[in-house]
Amino acid sequence: MSEATFAVVTDSGSDLPADLARELGIRVVPLSIHFGEETFLDGVTLDGPSFYKRLVEDRQHPPHTTQPTPGAFHEAYGALREQGVRQVLSVHLSSKLSGTIQSAALARGEFDDMEILLVDSLSASMGIGFLALEGARMAREGRSLAEAAEHLETVRNRLQIVFAVDTLEYLARNGRIGRAQSLLGGLLSIKPVLAVVDGEIAPVERTRGKNRALQELVRRTVEYLGDRPARVAVIHSQAEEAATIRAQLEERCRLEDVQVTLLGPTIGTHAGPGTVGVVALPV
Repeated sequence: MSEATFAVVTDSGSDLPADLARELGIRVVPLSIHFGEETFLDGVTLDGPSFYKRLVEDRQHPPHTTQPTPGAFHEAYGALREQGVRQVLSVHLSSKLSGTIQSAALARGEFDDMEILLVDSLSASMGIGFLALEGARMAREGRSLAEAAEHLETVRNRLQIVFAVDTLEYLARNGRIGRAQSLLGGLLSIKPVLAVVDGEIAPVERTRGKNRALQELVRRTVEYLGDRPARVAVIHSQAEEAATIRAQLEERCRLEDVQVTLLGPTIGTHAGPGTVGVVALPV
């Protein structure tokens, strides 16, 4: 395999497993997680299991996130420049959910000797992760930076992300609830099924009880994929049902690849514990 034609950068909202990012040379810029006066870097000074333990135990200091500073991106791009890299594909959290891509844009202006193309994923979690992986694959195949950026803007339109949360409390508290605002104040037994639509959180179904919500995730994924081959990620915040969802999708879909991924602190801050979702990409 030829040497990669460009480098890929993403952010911790992608939920890319660290070993996979290292293997493919994808640089991940962390968002910050704040518990009261304490600040952590997602995936650097705070991992997923430690985050969820703190989330449950420290109810008095609910977490919130802040986007990476332009300086964090300057450091990432600068490190690549020192390695001889002159072309970068930078793929980030939906601009409708975070200002992360704006920080990347500010940093890009400091690198006149590099070509850095930014891609707004209009997505979150492994929706971004799949785009970053696709970019890394194209770089290793020797494809051009411009071709890859154009391709990812097509791929992002094929992504479907549906998820079920135990409570809307975390999305509402952190201002990411979007069009699901209308579901607030409903019965505790009603479990909403949500989706990422045009880069925002949107309600797609109300179900009674968590099991029905999870079955709705499977139904919608199966219906969306049909008989097309696909890559799928079952994303979750320490929800034991994730393995069952994976098994059902493996049985009912033509999956080229399926993985179960723990939501990291960035997305977990907004989703809360007990969340399960499915990211589906027909190929």
